[in-house]
Amino acid sequence: MRQTLFESEDLLVVKVPGYREDVVFVTFESLQPSREPGRLGFGEAFFAKRGYTAYHFMPSGNCWYQYAEMPEALARVRADIAEGARIVTYGISMGAYAAYRFSEPLAADAVIAFSPQYSIDPRRVWWERRWRTQGRARMWDRQLPRKEAVKHVFYDPMNQDRRHIRGLQREAELDLVRIYFGGHHSSRILQECGLLESAVLDIGHDRFDSAAFERQVWRQRLASTTYHQVRGRKGLLRRLRYRLAEALIERRLGAPSCEDAGPLLPDRGGA
Repeated sequence: MRQTLFESEDLLVVKVPGYREDVVFVTFESLQPSREPGRLGFGEAFFAKRGYTAYHFMPSGNCWYQYAEMPEALARVRADIAEGARIVTYGISMGAYAAYRFSEPLAADAVIAFSPQYSIDPRRVWWERRWRTQGRARMWDRQLPRKEAVKHVFYDPMNQDRRHIRGLQREAELDLVRIYFGGHHSSRILQECGLLESAVLDIGHDRFDSAAFERQVWRQRLASTTYHQVRGRKGLLRRLRYRLAEALIERRLGAPSCEDAGPLLPDRGGA
């Protein structure tokens, strides 16, 4: 039964107990155009269906969780988690920023971050024009992630997100998973290819192989509508660059015998 663990004017945290508590997920909502009362948390139905205990952070707005009550809410969640459970934080974009930044107070063992932001401070990411936070608070923008947590970061190195990843790499060691031609919607390609569930659960159970997963995504990319949309963007120079990039990636990831995905391309290219 769904339980309210913390509630304030700006933040709601709910717990959905499962029959298994060996792995516990803590999720954070991403940026939303609107937030309906009574909505489900990010991943709530997914984890409930599979029997995992999960905690879901739901903010009142698109403020990147810059709330003074966050320490209290995080402490309540951490205190409620069963002793010995493996803790995994999970989010996309704004939610990935939170999953990464709040991994320390949650004592997370792993972080799943799809297309995370490094910062929301325009003085630090002056080049970022895709969104703006609601409010001016920056209280958690420099909070470091938990050193012991394995930080699995999924992103498209040909997208502007690469600049956020560079900032994160200056702070911590990351397990990078490159989702080529995914744009900012790196998780969407996995969902369209039927690979999102295995990625999340394999990370949850500490059996995820990022190099092998990159190869698998690349070989199944044609099943993704998002891939075709990004790959087919207009502009002669962009199409030529994408064609060259795809040929280089195919040489490394397309061959069944490939053993090392590695950093296939420098993190440069059009956003």
